Amino acid sequence: MKSLLLPLAGLALATAALAQTPDNLIGITRTTPILAQRDHAGCANLPFCNPPGFPAAPAVPYAGGTAWEPAREAAWISNGFLMALVRPGACNYLCPPFPAPLVSPNAMVTGLEHCESINETWILDSFGNIYRCPYACPLVPVAVCNTGLPLTATSATGGLAVDEKNRIVFYTYTDWTTSATRLFMATMAAPCTPFQIVAVPGCGGMLLRGVTGLAVDACSQTLYLTDGVTTMGWSYTVAGGPTVVFGAQTCCTLPPPMPGDQMIGLAVRSGRPTSTGATCANGACPACPMLHGTIGSPNLGNANFTLDLQSAPLGALAWCIVGVGPCVPPGPFFPPLCGPIQAGPMLGTLGPVPTGGGVGCGGSAAFPLGLPMIPGLCGAVLSSQCVAFCSAGGMIGTSLSNCLTWQIQSN
Repeated sequence: MKSLLLPLAGLALATAALAQTPDNLIGITRTTPILAQRDHAGCANLPFCNPPGFPAAPAVPYAGGTAWEPAREAAWISNGFLMALVRPGACNYLCPPFPAPLVSPNAMVTGLEHCESINETWILDSFGNIYRCPYACPLVPVAVCNTGLPLTATSATGGLAVDEKNRIVFYTYTDWTTSATRLFMATMAAPCTPFQIVAVPGCGGMLLRGVTGLAVDACSQTLYLTDGVTTMGWSYTVAGGPTVVFGAQTCCTLPPPMPGDQMIGLAVRSGRPTSTGATCANGACPACPMLHGTIGSPNLGNANFTLDLQSAPLGALAWCIVGVGPCVPPGPFFPPLCGPIQAGPMLGTLGPVPTGGGVGCGGSAAFPLGLPMIPGLCGAVLSSQCVAFCSAGGMIGTSLSNCLTWQIQSN
């Protein structure tokens, strides 16, 4: 399976095709804690979930944070004092609420980010500390540094985001009486030593209140900020030095689904694969509803990204074809396969993987495809489709899954 890494790296020079289902913004809210989701470009609320029993945040403007973890397709949330890892679809806890691992019981979480290339969750607190925590439940810091941004009667930190492609850390410091916010930029190697500071402007002629959350889409080089109600997308480029040059803004003012509430954290939830085509079977393969999906999001640096196959024929061998570009129906037909290959021009194959012993349609296969941290892969669109080969009673047969289109992301 590692044989695919070399041609995958070659995609850094390829032109990206059309994207998959777009990513969206996600953030925990203050008073009635829900995981609110927003289509920023369309300025529309998306389905939300209520993490069971998660308590409201304290009545201070800076408490709380949200981060998206691509490997588990789940959101880290905090109300300032507690943290948890929640999967939005089922709205269940992968890591139930636990006390935030801060240096002082008086400190509060003000920002969260997950860095998939190093499998660490980063925490910003109200005393200006940045914590690095390898994945665990609960989180345990392995390093802490201080930004020199103190909690005062009027000012505190308020958001954290990391561009892993360019290795840049963003965090904010707000005067909560005037709403004046400064954006600090540092390198991942020295996150508490800023190399650049800029004032956060208004959005579309409207002044932002204090920034309660930050998120970043590194592939599109867009920094997202929220004051709890308005979200602002702020494009940027990175020059030598490094120096961050900011450009155009997009704005969306939209109250969260619960009236009067506001988001106290922000993250970019990765876009999801799109499925094309139907399954088929012939010969010795039973007519199983083979379902091809993914485990985790295809983000740069996600070493745990896996292509998945479920409801496959038992007693078979399975391969997964990976192609360049999106699925293209109807696709070519190659006998003795039962149907067409809809994946794009073949990049390589993963497998074979046994689907398990026995008979029937309870087979499964996993095809690990850890994604390297190669910045040029950002935005590359790939496709994949699985095939099973069966043998029984001197006969052979094949079964084909649906085809998936998915895009390499960094958020």
